[in-house]
Amino acid sequence: MHFWAWLALAGGFAVAEILTMSLVFVSLAIAAIAGALAAAIWSNSLVQWISFAIAAVLTLGILRPFVRRYLSRKTVGGETGIDALILSPARALSEITSSGGTIRLQNETWTARCESETIPAGAEVTVTRIDGAVAIVIPNLSTLNTQGELR
Repeated sequence: MHFWAWLALAGGFAVAEILTMSLVFVSLAIAAIAGALAAAIWSNSLVQWISFAIAAVLTLGILRPFVRRYLSRKTVGGETGIDALILSPARALSEITSSGGTIRLQNETWTARCESETIPAGAEVTVTRIDGAVAIVIPNLSTLNTQGELR
């Protein structure tokens, strides 16, 4: 194949990659560029196809897994939304019982419930989970006295 045909093939693969985002066509585009380089150096069609095949296998086997791993990585401490509120400290604005109460959580007022004892207004609490729009809380250890009761 001619040098320009390989470059046209690489361009077609690049467009297909943009449309599909599958990371397969980019490997084939790189392989077509390898074929174009082989066409520029050697006129033998077999050498061009072998370089295309080797480059395709290498990029599919090495580049694609690396890029997929990079794109799907998670950042440390990158919790967002409701997950970012779990284990956050808050202050009870009203008495919190198993049926309800209010807390100040990250400068917002939230409805809250506790699963065990009643938590008095002004106590420091920790959010254990979010149930719909209600924060489920427990008292902080600093708000307990030496007998394990709320101060």
